[in-house]
Amino acid sequence: MPDRSLGLLDVFGPVMIGPSSSHTAGVARIAFAARSVLAARVERARISFYGSLARTWRGHGSDKAAIAGLLGILPEDERLSFSPELASREGLVYEILPVLESPPGYHPNTVVLELAAGERRLYLRGASVGGGKILIQSIDGFQTALDGSLDAFLVLHRDEVGVIALVASLLARERVNIAQLSSHRRDKGEEALLVVEVDGSAARGMAEAIRGLKGVLDVVLVPSIASGARAGPAPRGEGAGR
Repeated sequence: MPDRSLGLLDVFGPVMIGPSSSHTAGVARIAFAARSVLAARVERARISFYGSLARTWRGHGSDKAAIAGLLGILPEDERLSFSPELASREGLVYEILPVLESPPGYHPNTVVLELAAGERRLYLRGASVGGGKILIQSIDGFQTALDGSLDAFLVLHRDEVGVIALVASLLARERVNIAQLSSHRRDKGEEALLVVEVDGSAARGMAEAIRGLKGVLDVVLVPSIASGARAGPAPRGEGAGR
């Protein structure tokens, strides 16, 4: 038997509403993270399920989970069960698209979210990797590896010398410890995405400070799932019954 210590999640599973940690809890968390990346109240959404999710989404409530996450509701919240009604009240227009044939390399539990809010657009692909855990694998065509466990700055910048150093120096001056840093680009010399995951709770004011640096085009602070659960927005009518 492998030498491995067991945690509570191994025995009991995550605290959640719904029948499946992968098909319900994980999906809700991917959508919740996507709402944070969009940095606006979602108005329109196309939710595409791939692989196993495409075959079981109705029975496992994956649609309700995705809609809930887009509304700022996490799987521990009983409102997940009636998220379509809340979406109607919020004016969230959505469509569900099951795709039975997955592209090569897609995880069996993949969700692709195409979101809009005013002029803002977002294309995000995430995988529910088991036990309610997630991995955000692509943001607007940039390959990523975010699991939602840490606060993260997404820094869109020109692919030029010195930008990453400027961001790291600014965070160091503010005594913000970088836990992980990764840079992603489509082609040399074009736009690039810097993903900076930090320890502790990142101050929103830091995003504005980073935005002011030379070469930076935009910045979004994506709170961890845990901190988002404490401070995330909730839709109107939160006291509604089933």
